[in-house]
Amino acid sequence: MDLTLKSELYNNIKFNMQKLILNVPEQDALWLSRIFAADEGEVRKLLGDFEDTVRQQAEEIRKSGDIPQVHGAKTIAFIGDSITSDRESYFHIIRKVYEDEKELRWIDAAVSGDKSDDAKMKFYERTMNYHPDIAHVLIGTNDMRESDDENGESCLSLGDYRKNLEYMVKTLKANGVRILLSTISPVLNEGIRKRFPNDNWIYKEANIHAVNSMIEETAVKFGVKLNDMRPVYGKYRAEEILFQDGLHLNALGQRLLTGQVLAALEEYL
Repeated sequence: MDLTLKSELYNNIKFNMQKLILNVPEQDALWLSRIFAADEGEVRKLLGDFEDTVRQQAEEIRKSGDIPQVHGAKTIAFIGDSITSDRESYFHIIRKVYEDEKELRWIDAAVSGDKSDDAKMKFYERTMNYHPDIAHVLIGTNDMRESDDENGESCLSLGDYRKNLEYMVKTLKANGVRILLSTISPVLNEGIRKRFPNDNWIYKEANIHAVNSMIEETAVKFGVKLNDMRPVYGKYRAEEILFQDGLHLNALGQRLLTGQVLAALEEYL
């Protein structure tokens, strides 16, 4: 069963939608039940299920032995949208892999629904004020969403996306932060229409390609590290790595992303 289509409570908890409302501890079942007007027991079960998935993914990675060693204290920021904020995401898996590394400090700067301008406007509050040593940036999918009509255009122009991404990279570099940029994942419009039938959303493949090209160009321009997921995702059909909502990475997609991000972070840790 594709659980992203199961219920709104499931989606609200899975994608940490409370971040749009209040800054509360992400595992506080009582607060979450109040925010989403839900039964506390049901919320607690969802939290446990998501935690179990993350633990299982982390255990598989540990067994593989593909875990970069940590050399000294580090503060690591993860900047992004729902792909990162997802409770079963690569970010949470990596954090679980290193849960015994007490010298690692994690900054969760990802909010579901964020576009690059949202990340930029909250950049100091969510990221820079914590003085990260390393930053992983994965954002851009929501920027390219548009209405499927004759007047439709992206939420943000490609030019604005480039400007926002470059701002974040320049600001991080100026503060001595080591940066990793990841390219965005594919989307399936038929799944998006099914999951969000009242929103008339569509993604143009050309815009997704353009965003990924801009991410690559930005990495080259500023001499920062690129985690190019395109050849990795390209080995699979989109429906193999996405939930049926056509937008979010499923367990396989997140596992692929986790492995690549871990490998790319090795020289920084």
